[in-house]
Amino acid sequence: MLLHKSVEFDSRVRREASALARAGHEVTVLELARVPVGARQDDGTVRPTRLDGFERRSVLPPAWLRRHLPFHLYRAAFLWSFVNGIKRVRPEIVHAHDAAMLLPGLIGARLMGARLVYDSHELATSVPYRERAWAMFVEAIERLVVSRCAAVITVSDGIAERLRERYRLPVMPCVVRNVSALSAGERPTGHAGLRERLGVTPDTPLVLHQGAPAAARGCEVLIEAVATLPGVQLAFLGDPEPGYGAVLQARIDKLGLQGRVRMLPSVPLENLLAHTAEADVGVTLLQDTCLNHRLALPNKLFEYIAAEVPVVAAALPETQRLVESYGVGWCARPDDPAAVAGALRVALQGRPDPGLRERLQRAADELCWEREQLRLVELYGRLSGAGMRQASALGAHEHKAVGAQEGQAREWFVPPPGAPGESWQKSDRLDLQIPSQRCADLAQANQASVGVGGPDAGLPDRDGTAGSKHAPHLQQSPPDLLVPADGG
Repeated sequence: MLLHKSVEFDSRVRREASALARAGHEVTVLELARVPVGARQDDGTVRPTRLDGFERRSVLPPAWLRRHLPFHLYRAAFLWSFVNGIKRVRPEIVHAHDAAMLLPGLIGARLMGARLVYDSHELATSVPYRERAWAMFVEAIERLVVSRCAAVITVSDGIAERLRERYRLPVMPCVVRNVSALSAGERPTGHAGLRERLGVTPDTPLVLHQGAPAAARGCEVLIEAVATLPGVQLAFLGDPEPGYGAVLQARIDKLGLQGRVRMLPSVPLENLLAHTAEADVGVTLLQDTCLNHRLALPNKLFEYIAAEVPVVAAALPETQRLVESYGVGWCARPDDPAAVAGALRVALQGRPDPGLRERLQRAADELCWEREQLRLVELYGRLSGAGMRQASALGAHEHKAVGAQEGQAREWFVPPPGAPGESWQKSDRLDLQIPSQRCADLAQANQASVGVGGPDAGLPDRDGTAGSKHAPHLQQSPPDLLVPADGG
């Protein structure tokens, strides 16, 4: 696997690499990041660094190259480093994560006579990159390479359909969603102390925005919505994108919400769901700024469900279809503070509802990695000719596709008017009271060891200093093909 950052904090890549390793494949992740040195053996050799059952190798060139090479040669050094790393591993399959890894993946696979798999974490050609040259490169490299891949993987049905149409693929790409690593029936346990850090009581209504605050993620809209809900606390859990924290703080100060809105730093993956489960409502409000957002299924959406926290989500096609299919929350126009506030009012009032809790439990059972990984394992079984042998090695039960993916209505729940899943428009104005008593049996959480979303590691910049924990998602250049990314 090729990755333009560290795998340690990349939940999707960790889950996939670990699942394939458990299924009997030898998995090596080549990272554009520093990797801890493995333990030294008695014979003087160094044991390879391993994580969750797979091997890790760094392909960072020597530090002096970052300091002395001109910028374009510096990029070329990383291309050479990835290709050289592939030659050392001598793989049968090269798995390229995102468009940034397609070129080294193509070159390395051709040199080794290996098959190339493209794992598209987003609709890359729809992201509004700051650099026009990079946008043109992404479009060109996908058009050149994607149709030549042995398999294509992506994160939602909508993106899969667009990739198939754009590149005239003979089969639909394999959809592997960014669901939680918890198994079906497994529940978060433990206590993270999120409310203690915020200084709020167990019965205080708490709204959570999980993940890095950034432009076009509805953070400012969310603050304006909470300003109209007296007594409600809002927490942003995750390091803001560079420069954006000041923007949010200015909005908080302007509205006089310093005591009710807090920005907290990122937490390790293994502690993430423990924090999530202490919230009453989880929010994801990607703005309708590009096709990539319209077709996205954000990681945080699945993390809220895994922690059995009801959701207020953007009324965008893929997100709304999932939320309404499972009846686990409410959708609102992501650019309308009044609509978001209306959805939050009803969500907070409905938090103790036994029917909502039951639907969240059922959704958590289905939207889990134990089931989702079968698609990936079966795909690699076909590529390697091993059939279903890997799936049986996991001890996993037969996968039952969710109705939303198959375009079918789910039989066990049809959202009635006013129930979870209802969309909120600007005209929807309710004068509801926020319940003073929080549900006493709110599930505590402790996350599984294999990634459940969260911040990415800070990687070295060109001068060798530590980078930001999050790469800008929009209005910025993406993780560069040959430059260490700050995250993703």
